[in-house]
Amino acid sequence: LVPRMPWHDEALVVFGEAARDVARHFIQRWNIHKCEKFLYNDSYPFLLPKTYDDREELRVTNWKEFLDSPPYRVDAQCVRSVGPWSIGTKTIESSIQNAYIQMIDAAKYYIYIENQFFITMAEDAVVKNQLAEALYRRIIRAHASREKFRIYIVLPLLPGFDNVNAVQAVLYFIMPSIELFNCYRVYSIDNSLSP
Repeated sequence: LVPRMPWHDEALVVFGEAARDVARHFIQRWNIHKCEKFLYNDSYPFLLPKTYDDREELRVTNWKEFLDSPPYRVDAQCVRSVGPWSIGTKTIESSIQNAYIQMIDAAKYYIYIENQFFITMAEDAVVKNQLAEALYRRIIRAHASREKFRIYIVLPLLPGFDNVNAVQAVLYFIMPSIELFNCYRVYSIDNSLSP
């Protein structure tokens, strides 16, 4: 047994606009890495995204060559968090955080989050996401409405890195995130929930 069990990787095939978005994200990451590390190395060329005239060009008709069963249509949205450090933009895109907050606010019965990098802080100079605040607001709303509501946050014992320094860095931010919820429970939530 290893500390990360029973976690495992899954695989899937994505076609269409979502696949195009992921490809464009990869190209942006590749090109900034090329600029920062391999600017004068011709073995690492700059990449350009392919353009599509319409949605029909994104259809895959030869799926039988690599799939055992027919694909089916689903609505999907690609989200990401990027900024100067990852793709060289001046602004920070936080669509992952926005999606989390939207789902937390819309949750009716429970919230289940499974994430090896679940890091959130309240009023922190380094970690600026608002997930803790969104979860806190949802708990208070459930209590005020007398709803039966649960939140499950599942983390592996250790993040999936071979590098000890990387594991320590992630744990450095995960542990205060866990402590933050204890502080909310003891101080803020208990006071807010008092009759």
